[in-house]
Amino acid sequence: MMEGMGSRARRGNPVWRARAAATMVGPVCVLLAGCSDGGSPDRPPDQSAVALQIRIVSGARGIDDRERAEAEQEIGDVLSAYVVSGFLGDYPREDFVQSFDSFTNGAARSAARDIDLLTAARFGDASTVTARRLTAAISCLAKDGNVVGATARVTLAFEASGLAGGTRTIKLSGRFMLVKDHATWNVFGYDVARADAPGTGQTS
Repeated sequence: MMEGMGSRARRGNPVWRARAAATMVGPVCVLLAGCSDGGSPDRPPDQSAVALQIRIVSGARGIDDRERAEAEQEIGDVLSAYVVSGFLGDYPREDFVQSFDSFTNGAARSAARDIDLLTAARFGDASTVTARRLTAAISCLAKDGNVVGATARVTLAFEASGLAGGTRTIKLSGRFMLVKDHATWNVFGYDVARADAPGTGQTS
């Protein structure tokens, strides 16, 4: 599979995008922010309760329920780790590169160049970043009854607070392409667009 087709990021515009490549079931929720049943006591309640909503929407014909559920869980784990490392966590912060730990080498190199688009790095001085909407619709590639590849069409929305210019909203949408190598899922490409805008706390 091809990797590193390059970037089409346009950081001077309100909306910019980047690209690099290398049967419906019920939603599966992957809890973010490492919360337990009662939520983590050191995080705001609304952030601890946010879940990434995952569902397979196509390509599941010929795979059994166990394989389908396993694929959803494993892909959800990869996307959740990316969301937590790329947007959530403790602020202020600078450690955004680890967001690409589950990317292939080529995709990670492209992603590092697009770090301002693919993470909240440009708002690293915020006091908090809270998830508002996290959805992923999965199209699978199956072979011999096993899911070996997938495209996740995502909508990720966040709110960054405590910035000098006020609150900002972040919306990332598009596709992440994943491949399974043995037992490990990795992102080998992406085609996403992002828009940042003043939030409810904007003061100017």
